[in-house]
Amino acid sequence: MKKRTDPSKLPEGHLQRYDWSKATRGRLVIKAAKASVLLRILDPELAVRFPDSRSVNEAVRALPALDEALPWRRPRKRQAA
Repeated sequence: MKKRTDPSKLPEGHLQRYDWSKATRGRLVIKAAKASVLLRILDPELAVRFPDSRSVNEAVRALPALDEALPWRRPRKRQAA
């Protein structure tokens, strides 16, 4: 017969330290999927310039207006060498 060890004596993070008898699989999957659709992660240098969602939204909304305001230019054709 195998001796049971006291869970409190096991190191933190050891799987036998936790009681898995009442665990349910995939309980938060739907909530996590909905949250990940809305989540966007900025690079650190952009996060400094855009501290909150409002400033990011304003900048993104300004892009189409800027595109319409600037004259459209044809790309130059490359000359064969």
